[in-house]
Order: sequence, then structure tokens, then C-alpha cells
Amino acid sequence: MYLQYSTILALFLLYLAATTHAKDDQFFECVDIYKQPSLQHPLLKHHKLHITMNSTRRSTICPRGMVPIQKLRNNVNNFNAQSRVVNWATLDTKAGSKKYHGASAVISIHKPTFRGKATRSQIWIESRAPQGLNCIMVGWAIDPEFYGDNNTRFTTYWTNDGFQRTGCANTVCKGYIQHSPELYPGKTFDHVSAYGGHQVTASLSVIRDGPTGNWLLMSNGALVGYWPKELFSHLGQGADTIRYGAGTVGGAPMGNGKFPDKWNDLSKSSYFKDIKYVDANLKSTPISELEMVVNTPNPNCYKLNYLKDKQTITYGGSCP
Repeated sequence: MYLQYSTILALFLLYLAATTHAKDDQFFECVDIYKQPSLQHPLLKHHKLHITMNSTRRSTICPRGMVPIQKLRNNVNNFNAQSRVVNWATLDTKAGSKKYHGASAVISIHKPTFRGKATRSQIWIESRAPQGLNCIMVGWAIDPEFYGDNNTRFTTYWTNDGFQRTGCANTVCKGYIQHSPELYPGKTFDHVSAYGGHQVTASLSVIRDGPTGNWLLMSNGALVGYWPKELFSHLGQGADTIRYGAGTVGGAPMGNGKFPDKWNDLSKSSYFKDIKYVDANLKSTPISELEMVVNTPNPNCYKLNYLKDKQTITYGGSCP
């Protein structure tokens, strides 16, 4: 009886994996965690893979020992993600405040009625030097040109020279190393927030790992992947600036497409809450209003409110 039950359960898990893969296989492929493309980057020739038990467990997406990597569409090339942001609304750390070794927030997930070219809500981690901008960006995006649809997708970017010659979104270029067998850059958020109703969120963080110097991408405390320290020229000493907020291209809606609720009702606003940074002692610390500045260059279209006593921002809007 037990053997029969075990066989049925095993067949069910295989069916679940197969149907999940069949539904999404146009967007990702499973690769051996030790043979993923980023490990072929010339700067990672001697890189030691950052592995935990979680990366080798069974998943409904890929077989054991393999990880999902976003497939590249034939007509998509690398692009200058930084220059594509035309409008933004962010809460930034003040210049020269200190060095930051990570950032985190709980971000509401939305799928507004879409027009324009692209919208994304994310955390920026930046370090500037004469060699160029080192930057990591993590959050969600709607980008029909890049993804080929209007879905809300988990999205990352990185560069070590301000996107002049290096860096890309997700795994378009070699660099970012995937670790999780489930969540991966490019994955669709199957559920999104309802205006005035249930809110769907993602708890995201990017933290510089003390022992290795790698920049770890975490979701709900679990390792998703990481950017090896070898990719960056000066981010290894920490970031100069942390930003929390959103950017748009071509008049696209920001957040849920609406201005933040004037009564600060989070069910009617796009938001980042539990906003924190990681200090030089690698301790997660709530942001302080003395260190932050609101950056909204186009307030007629896009607004951002900083709720100082709640470590929260609400934001959003749309341009005609």
C-alpha cells in the first residue's frame, strides 16, 4: 500500500513538473548549475560557485542539480537599461552619507493597464568612480519590447561601467549566477495586487556577503542568485547610493498607474515598506529621514510620498 502511494505521489510530482515546464518553457530552460553560461565569463575563470543545499533540492521547474535560466528572444539584444529610464520617482540616500552594503524592502506587485514602453519598480545599489558606474537593480518590470508580453516579471540589471560596454538585464549577458531552482530573473508574477483589495508583495534584498564579497539576491530570506565580486571594479567597497522607487519609459504607468492614496491606504497605493539598508557591520538597519531625499523630477505625472515614521514609500502615476 505504501509503495503504491509512493508511486502515485512520484508520478504526480513528475506530472506537475512537466505541466509547469510546458506552460513556461518558452521563457526559460533548465541548465546544470555548474555549467550555466555566466561561469564562462572571462572574469570568473577562477570563481568558486556559491552553493547551498537549497540549490540542489527537487523543484517543480527543473530536475535536481539544475536551475532555470531565462531564454533569450531572437530579436532581443543587449540594451542600455540606464538610459531607457526617462521618468522616475525614488527615495535616495543622500550623497556622501556613508557606505552601504545592501538594501531590502517589501515591494507591492502590480499589473496596471499598460501603454508606453516600459515600467519597473526596483531597488538600485550604486557606486560611482572615474571608471564608471557600478550598479545592481532588482525588482519587477513590465517591458513588452524585452519580454514580448505585458506580464509583470521579476527583473534584475547590473553593470560595471554605466551600461557602456558591460551589464544587462537578467541573464542576457554572462555575469549573474542563478542559484534557486524555483525563482529566477524573468519569471512572471502569477498574482498581482488588486486596487483596494488583496495586496501581493515580494520581499527582496541585495546584500554583500562578508566572507566572499559577492552580492547576494535574496527573496524572503532565501538565496535566488548572486553577482560575483569579480564583476565590479569598486562596488566591493560598498555602495555610495541606495535608491528605492520606480522608473518608466515612453509615458508608461508607474506602480499601479495611480497617484498614491492621500490617506496613505496601502491597498490603494503602490508601495515599498520595511525599507532597510545594510551598514558597514553587515547589519540590517531601518532607513532614517536624515539620510534620505525624495527625487521626483516630474511630479505632475509621477508622485512619491515618504512615510517617515513607517519606513515606507507610496508612489505611482501616469503620463498622458
